[in-house]
Amino acid sequence: MKKYTKPCDSGYTIYTISNCKYCTLIKNNINKCKIINCDNYIKTLRERDDFYKFIEKYTIIPYKYFPMIFNKGAFVGGYKEWLNSKNTKI
Repeated sequence: MKKYTKPCDSGYTIYTISNCKYCTLIKNNINKCKIINCDNYIKTLRERDDFYKFIEKYTIIPYKYFPMIFNKGAFVGGYKEWLNSKNTKI
């Protein structure tokens, strides 16, 4: 199994893939964040499944969409959830 990078305990950690408009939007809207490109994690179905098993330890719920946004190690969700949390000042 590949070694994956876990979400950081400080600041934002964003798991992205190439050619994703929401990944691009979030990268352009959050400064000072750690970006983890997941293209190499999901090249095959087995690799994809292994990555989703790893990330579920941190998302707590099955979440299979990109971007995956974490703030101080806590799972926020995707782009829409990040917008909602930003508007409610969580």
